[in-house]
Order: sequence, then C-alpha cells, then structure tokens
Amino acid sequence: MSLRSPRSAGLTRALHNASTLSREDWRILAGALGLLPAASVGLRLVGLRRMIALCEALAAASPRGRGHDPRSVARTAWLVEVAAHRCLPRPTCLAKALVVFSLLKRRGLAAELVIGVSKTPSPLEGHAWVELGGAAVVVGDPGPASYTVLVRIPAWPPAPATIALRERAT
Repeated sequence: MSLRSPRSAGLTRALHNASTLSREDWRILAGALGLLPAASVGLRLVGLRRMIALCEALAAASPRGRGHDPRSVARTAWLVEVAAHRCLPRPTCLAKALVVFSLLKRRGLAAELVIGVSKTPSPLEGHAWVELGGAAVVVGDPGPASYTVLVRIPAWPPAPATIALRERAT
C-alpha cells in the first residue's frame, strides 16, 4: 500500500482527527463504544424499561455534574454517532439515543428520551432522539419536525404521588 492510496489518505485523516480529541472526548468515545453494543443487545433481551432502569442506576452510581454547555452536549451526541459507525451490531436510533441520554444524565442534565412515529401516511416508521430544554440534542435531527411524539421519558422520574385511601362508606 503506497502512501498516496485512498486507503492511506483515510487513515491519515482519521489519525489527524483522533489527535484533536481531548481527554474528555476520549473518555466519552470509549464509554460510547462500550455502551452502544450493550444497549443494542440489552434492548433486544430485556426491553426498554429495564434498560432505562439500568441507565438510571449507572448514572446514580457515578454522577459527574459539569453544568450545561451546549457545545459539549452536541459534542457528546456527535461522539456517540462516531462510535456507532464502528460498532457491531449496528445500533438503532433508540440504542444511540439511550446512550446519549445516559451520558447526559450522568452529567446531571435534565435530558429527555423521546420516541415518535412518522407523520406521513406511508409505512409506519419510528424514531428516537434526545431533547434538552425542548430542543433536539443532535443538530439537524429530524425528530421533532418529522415525527409525532409517542413517549417522553424524563431524566428524573416524577416523585411518587401519595394516594389517599377513600373513606369507607358507613
């Protein structure tokens, strides 16, 4: 393989891009590379509800509050997308959204996992994305515009309501 082959140019570009990543970016990328296959397989084996419970347990076990920086939130979503291109099995939008949701929750951000269906009359198509403050985290994600929201899963479940027992009629 010569130094001028297209494959070599791609490798050179990839190495240059990798050298521009910060330590925090590498941590996020490594975490995403580990979480994406686990999320993909976990969604198939145990379902969404248990995977969300697992994300909550992981976030509670190692919280890392850093505040809300829009650039770092978008960068996290981008790094998860980069990791997704290198994972097998190929993660679905739900698996990717679950990983972004989990990573943002670990930072203490009030992200929401949103699941919707297409508005078009063509075959039913679903999509999942993450919102923070009512806006999609991934810039250019067609989620809010092209899909009708079915479910919103907040980062923190609402506090359990106390239900008063009905008085017994005497």
